[in-house]
Amino acid sequence: MTSRLKVDLHLHTREGEPCITYDAYTLIDRAAREGYDVLSITNHDLCTFSERLVDYAADRGIVLIPGAEATIEGRHVLIYNFDVSLSMLRTFADLRRYKTPEWLVIAAHPFFPAQYSLGRRLLREIDVFDAIEFSHFYTRRIDFNRRAVELARATGLPLVGSSDSHLARQFGTTYSLVEGEPTVFAVLSAIRHKKVQVVSRPLTLPGLLRIGTEMKAREAWEQVRGRPREAVSPSPAGAALLRKR
Repeated sequence: MTSRLKVDLHLHTREGEPCITYDAYTLIDRAAREGYDVLSITNHDLCTFSERLVDYAADRGIVLIPGAEATIEGRHVLIYNFDVSLSMLRTFADLRRYKTPEWLVIAAHPFFPAQYSLGRRLLREIDVFDAIEFSHFYTRRIDFNRRAVELARATGLPLVGSSDSHLARQFGTTYSLVEGEPTVFAVLSAIRHKKVQVVSRPLTLPGLLRIGTEMKAREAWEQVRGRPREAVSPSPAGAALLRKR
């Protein structure tokens, strides 16, 4: 049955970054209380996805989509429902080689002023993307989404709103409403067909500065600790699990 689903497909948890105050289960609990229907936990170069987590979310009325924020040639790219190891996706050529119609690829915060954002590179690689992210990190006057909106109009790609939450206060500031059935494949298909609406409110300037300052402090702490990351992907058992849903 087709519904209007409340969706956030860009979320980070303690499983990917120990300095985050909440884990995947806590995030799912909060999302359930706030009426979300679909989530994807997209930790950096890490797929936080398991049968136990899928069942935990389902018991709370939430569909969990496997995803990750992959680092491809130094740029952040959101990838969903992939079936290869993230270690195999080092270049955009790799992404083209392995991507199937069941995947969804979104340009993460493409014009945020950081080296890891796609920026102009997005124009060169636009053919591999299915959608462009509308990020929560903006104010009425400082808006890095303007170029993303313009590019979406020019290319016909859908905009997908997400919170990119690393901090509890970020969650809920921006999300999407997707017209479709509450399944992994239906949601991803609906986005490809532009059956998606961004719901967002701008941050205040003090709010943006607080978030930016805390994120920088946490990033610096992670670099000092030097914690290595392990890139993983859904196992064959995980892929079989997805085919059932």
